[in-house]
Amino acid sequence: MSLTPRLDLRQTQTVTMTPRLQQAIRLLQMSALELETAVAEELEKNPFLEREGDTVETDNPEPSEFSEFEGREELKSLFDSAGQEEGPPDTNDIPTEDSFYEQAVDTAEDFGYSSDFSADPWSGTGAKGETDDHFSAVDLCASKPLSFYDSLTRQINMAFHERKDRDLALSLLDKLDENGYLPAEACTPSVERILPVLQGLSPTGIFARSLSECLALQLKERDRCDPAMVIMLENLELIAQREYKKLSKLCGVDEEDIADMIAEIRQLNPRPASALMQETPSVLIPDILLRRDKFGRFVVELNQAVLPRVLINQTYVAEISAAGRGNKAAGKFVSEHLSSANFLIKALNQRAETILKVATEIVERQKDFFIDGEKALKPMVLKDVAEALGMHESTVSRVTVNKYIACQRGIFELKYFFSQGLESRTGDDLVSAQAVKRRIKELIEAEKKENILSDEALVYLLKRENIDIARRTVAKYREAMGIPTSAQRKRDKRLKG
Repeated sequence: MSLTPRLDLRQTQTVTMTPRLQQAIRLLQMSALELETAVAEELEKNPFLEREGDTVETDNPEPSEFSEFEGREELKSLFDSAGQEEGPPDTNDIPTEDSFYEQAVDTAEDFGYSSDFSADPWSGTGAKGETDDHFSAVDLCASKPLSFYDSLTRQINMAFHERKDRDLALSLLDKLDENGYLPAEACTPSVERILPVLQGLSPTGIFARSLSECLALQLKERDRCDPAMVIMLENLELIAQREYKKLSKLCGVDEEDIADMIAEIRQLNPRPASALMQETPSVLIPDILLRRDKFGRFVVELNQAVLPRVLINQTYVAEISAAGRGNKAAGKFVSEHLSSANFLIKALNQRAETILKVATEIVERQKDFFIDGEKALKPMVLKDVAEALGMHESTVSRVTVNKYIACQRGIFELKYFFSQGLESRTGDDLVSAQAVKRRIKELIEAEKKENILSDEALVYLLKRENIDIARRTVAKYREAMGIPTSAQRKRDKRLKG
């Protein structure tokens, strides 16, 4: 058999992810704050984009003071610099206004996108760029709280007069863990010498070498570190195990005193660094608003306050196009930036439309939840919503992550409404796992001191309510909610009296 070169013609199909499609997918899964940041970056890069309401009206100049050729030199240099790239532009990656996702139809269908981008209510809409009328100049004068290191550095500089000790103390700052504890391996003889001073800094408990020492420092400050308390601090694991009788024997006090001592310990701060590391709480901004009209029907709306209001400055586009007519670099500059601007606006429109569709379907399927609460939550998976809307599951997944809906019951992430179902004993309907968790929690909260419910008892009560569930499933749900075992709950209730 001889080997000879030959030419073959083959036809294959491949799915390509164009940069434009990747950008649209990224926009879809962004939260409201992330989207605002991304749009702000695009506004910085693209001169044709502007926020709605940012256009400043100016008086028309006098004809004698204005020339249509004014500024052409600057435009020419701009176009010349824009044309430094070699090779023609990649036209396949520049979708026109009527061909969004044209280069990746197969992939767009996989992700549940529609190719219909006709004008819609969200065209060119988004986060408002208005000024805050309630802003006060006094806010600029408010002092910012000191950071963790700044606060301790200031205290160390005041506590130590000798440079050697001060430098050693400052070097220990970097060795503190997130709780404010000092690792045992860092405690050299020189560190032991200055440790009492370090442990006297604020907040109390900082530079402790263990949880027991941290709590002891705080109790000493309150003058509550008696011998019985010292023994309890040396046996903290017995508190976690609810071994109160054993603690009572070790400490030499009765169980009533043990209960008071444990209550006092629970008032202490086991993480002293948290007092200096408090971060500004993140703002939870809902993407969807749910209300009921006068007929009692649910109305799902997009939160207009978080939709980026981005427009194309057509006047500026026309001026740049006219000034650069006949210049290839100018034509490339206008084409690329105008195409990018059009794509961004259409991607934002598609994002808003997709979020609204998914949220509307979720509300329709979970109407009972918004009326009766968590107990009425129905089992629902991504596939259910995806099939109802003709989308891909990955699209629904991206839409529901970091997107929130505000209703009368509070603010919920869209992911919250998805849960697996458990079969009912009657075989009619499935019961949401979230609703079962809620019911388990209600039964445990309602139990009495003399009748603590075991996992087996919970299974029996749930089966009486036609919920078919195994004991190990009850245990798994209970542990997921942070609820201790029946034996531990019995000790706690006996201790509390």
